[in-house]
Amino acid sequence: MRFEAVLPETLAEEAKDHLLRHFRRGEQQEDLCFALWRPSTGASRTTGVVTELFLSLRGERNLHGNVSFEPQYLGRVSRRACQTNAGVAFMHSHPTPGWQAMSNVDVVAERDRIAPPARAAGLPLLGLTVATDGVWSVRFWSWNGREFARTFCDKVRVVGSGVHLSINPDCSTPVDRSNRLRRTFDTWGRECQAVLAAIRIGVVGLGSVGSIIAETLARIGATDILLIDADRVEEHSLDRLLYATASDVGRFKVDMMAERLRCSASASSFRVVAKRAWVQERDGYAAVLDCDILFAAVDRPLPKDLLNNIAYVHCIPVIFGGVRVATKSNGRLADATWSVIRAGPKSRCLRCDGQYTTAAVMMERDGSLDDPTYMAQGTSAPGNENVFPFAANVGSLMVLEMLRTILREPWWPNVPTRLHYSFVSSRMTKSYIAACHPNCSVAERTAQGDRWTYPFIDEPVVRGKWSSTWLGRVTSFLHARLFRICTLLGKRQ
Repeated sequence: MRFEAVLPETLAEEAKDHLLRHFRRGEQQEDLCFALWRPSTGASRTTGVVTELFLSLRGERNLHGNVSFEPQYLGRVSRRACQTNAGVAFMHSHPTPGWQAMSNVDVVAERDRIAPPARAAGLPLLGLTVATDGVWSVRFWSWNGREFARTFCDKVRVVGSGVHLSINPDCSTPVDRSNRLRRTFDTWGRECQAVLAAIRIGVVGLGSVGSIIAETLARIGATDILLIDADRVEEHSLDRLLYATASDVGRFKVDMMAERLRCSASASSFRVVAKRAWVQERDGYAAVLDCDILFAAVDRPLPKDLLNNIAYVHCIPVIFGGVRVATKSNGRLADATWSVIRAGPKSRCLRCDGQYTTAAVMMERDGSLDDPTYMAQGTSAPGNENVFPFAANVGSLMVLEMLRTILREPWWPNVPTRLHYSFVSSRMTKSYIAACHPNCSVAERTAQGDRWTYPFIDEPVVRGKWSSTWLGRVTSFLHARLFRICTLLGKRQ
């Protein structure tokens, strides 16, 4: 099990303004504050999501070169943690740059003074240190039955206008300027390549767009990729599925793609995990919570809604891309359009942006989107029309958005945008995105972690030689029809 931490950018900036203000004025004075955190539990990673900041009130802390706090300050925060089912986080500053070790005074303060009362909330103490250059270092203090044991996090993410990493030097991935990666390496340099090598990237949906995204990631030096899809290669997808051949028909898409990525990866150390699951199944859901950034190459409203919520609840940015093809009555192409948008803290959510509706989610949930009779009544289902050149373009734009997110320099424009391309007019437009609608329920769930659970999570389906994916769909369809029949009978009565 790996341990990491994440802070929404707005909270991180407020904390740094408080903790580093003395250093920024040229004073050698440390500072401290408390916060709350909630766990985000994936299949192999537990992340501490910092969710609420508690600055000191008058008389609750003492500045004397070093810094100390009064018992009532910790008591106030601990009571709030117990009331909200959260954990206690302790933040303080150090007068040096980079990832920070701990002095004996720091250890005694966190292990012996703060961890015991913080344990009343039922979660470990989360200790955070911020350096003068804004780098965070984080550790968990857990009770093992005899004492409080310290576990340093592998890395810390600050998520908002971009994804800013603080990497534990003991857990960093070596980055080599090898011949097969040389041109990519020289494009943005060692530091940015190290960031790309340190993150785990999830690709949800291995169709035409998802397969191109995965291939691009492998070639630019990504070292840890998760592929999630439960579909098999079919003959009708051979004209648009990267690497698929007639001999691959019947294979799981993730298995085929993982095999190819191992051949095309340019990083000296490369790991790809092929997950035969839908993201709305428990196994798939847990797997994506292990990722630092996600690609949503899906066209159904239910996985869109799930990934949209993950972007805020667990502070894992999601890059969404969609293609829409319109044809005339004579079968000729009218237009093809595609768009790219990133969801997550400080960005507009997919639902507020009109990428899907709650009504469409419920229609998929009750089986209406798979019912030809119901669809013939005039309700339009989400389309999945696509061809390889369209997929190649939208996949490339999605990867570029990821690179802007993780490699972002402070001087780059900080304006959330949506890219929109029209094939017929050959025009790329950039729309500036406003915030979510007032009282958006998705944005209000930011940094909730495990406290909020998606209501439509299914048990995993066992997939063997015979496609139980098909069986699961038939079963879901029959359940939905039975539900509709019972509803109609109830209305007649």
